[in-house]
Amino acid sequence: IELIQVIDEKGLMTEKAGGAYAGLSVEKAREKFVGWLKENDLLEKEEETLQSVGTHERFGDVVEAIPMTQWFVDVNKKIPGKEKSLKELMREAVTVGHNGDPKQKIEINPERFGKTYLHWIENLRDWCISRQIWWGHRIPVWYKNDEVFCGLEAPEGEGWEQDPDTLDTWFSSGLWTFSTLGWPEKTSDMEKFHPTNWMQMGYEILFFWMARMILMTTYTLDAIPFKDVYIHGILRDEKGQKFSKSLGNTLDPIEVIDKYGCDALRLSLLSGVAPGNDSRFYEDKVESSRNFVNKLWNISRYILSSETEAAQSLEKENLLPSDIWILQKFSFLIEDTKSDFEKFQFSQAAEKLREFTWNDFADWYLEIAKFEDNKNEKRWILENILEDLLKMWHPFIPFVTENIWKEADKDSLLMIERWPETEKYSAEAEDLSLYFDQIRELIISIRNIRLENKLDLKAKIKAIIRIPSKENELFMTVLEKEQEIIKRLRTGVDTLVIEISDEPVENSYHAAVGGTNVFIPREGLVDIEKETEKAQKEIENLKKYISGLEGRLSNKEFVSKAPEQVINGQQESLAKAKAELEAIKKQLENLK
Repeated sequence: IELIQVIDEKGLMTEKAGGAYAGLSVEKAREKFVGWLKENDLLEKEEETLQSVGTHERFGDVVEAIPMTQWFVDVNKKIPGKEKSLKELMREAVTVGHNGDPKQKIEINPERFGKTYLHWIENLRDWCISRQIWWGHRIPVWYKNDEVFCGLEAPEGEGWEQDPDTLDTWFSSGLWTFSTLGWPEKTSDMEKFHPTNWMQMGYEILFFWMARMILMTTYTLDAIPFKDVYIHGILRDEKGQKFSKSLGNTLDPIEVIDKYGCDALRLSLLSGVAPGNDSRFYEDKVESSRNFVNKLWNISRYILSSETEAAQSLEKENLLPSDIWILQKFSFLIEDTKSDFEKFQFSQAAEKLREFTWNDFADWYLEIAKFEDNKNEKRWILENILEDLLKMWHPFIPFVTENIWKEADKDSLLMIERWPETEKYSAEAEDLSLYFDQIRELIISIRNIRLENKLDLKAKIKAIIRIPSKENELFMTVLEKEQEIIKRLRTGVDTLVIEISDEPVENSYHAAVGGTNVFIPREGLVDIEKETEKAQKEIENLKKYISGLEGRLSNKEFVSKAPEQVINGQQESLAKAKAELEAIKKQLENLK
């Protein structure tokens, strides 16, 4: 049945709508027609009804559908000479490989989007490629009377008129992988860069762009457009909404960059995101990333400004357990991060780099290097780890790392450097590395004892470390080599005793790390009688407070009338008070 077009491209009624309505807008025509129904007593009743009306997302105008001739690509028709349809080409490129060649297979990451893609391909309909818009590639079709000509150039002769429509935007962008490299000429760029190794895009254009590039390239070049595709999620606002001008929640990235720096913005968007999942934008996250970038800058400035001369190479007999520990940590980090990049686990790689840089390297090893004896070896380690850390951080924070690289008087650009090699940091004696981890835990336990028992942070203390078995003589050797670390890394220890013993130390604070015990004698640190009395008073006051809260929450009348937020607040206060009571009881027990 032929469709009758009653609305033209300008939104006005055509002659086919009736001479009385021709030239009127849709709204005016409707009003006039309702008036005609009333005049002829044909309108039974009027009532208000809610309807679903399509509107333009930008202007809010009602969208009216009009029948128009369009150009379509038949995706199911067998291609002459190939005996395959476009749909089949699109499917085999991600399953068995183009033309059955596994070397020409496209890997989609994360894998779940491969299933989404194939589901869409199986239900693919013919593709409408013509658009009635003013920009884009013009449809390469010319008309003269009943003649139709399709080609790259206009046909010869007079009277030919080109189709006014343009190609679908995704038709044009589907040509991107090869049209930008000089196609249809056989250029050196085409030979060198096609297919490209890697492509990334948001999942919302998986069908619009990725599928079209696969269709266009396999059909036109008889090859795949790329080898790996990484599908990421959508960045949303704090409430999980899409950024939209109509919602008024858009951000100007230039303003964020002016406030926090480009690297901070990049890092905040790349970290803490599961592959393929949506993420939310928090300014606090950008600020946190800015703080890390500043930390890396300060670490680098300290290392590069040192006047200590680095050793020419590492002599293993000069290495201390702390050196072996950081070398092994960094060697593992290189391999782990490389593996994460190969698996497109970018956020995971960033978190591992951040943890090592801020915690292991800056908070521990850099502080240790300030006072240990083998300064030349430590200088070599600091300089080389910093150099390779910059290489590993460069994909995430390219501007600050390139700047630091320049400050280090490097001749070449950081961006062209090769990935670090683990062999450079290989160190034997894994036991020493593991034992140094125990030393770190001992230091942390001493700090915790001071904090939990509110010991004066300025007071110098004595620490007794007892290893309960002679089988751990190697650990004792490590402790003796690194005892200055225990004294000087914010513990307040000025006297350290290391011995093999299973006996406890009376009248002391105690913590256990693995099979090792650390004791802090109380003598001279606290007035036991005074602190005991103080703790007992706090316990009594807390018991009264807890009893009052429990009584109130067990009162059915109070619970039934009080607002929910009040009840929740009371329950939260009760939980905090009970936790505080247990902590003070433990503190009192320690005083005995």
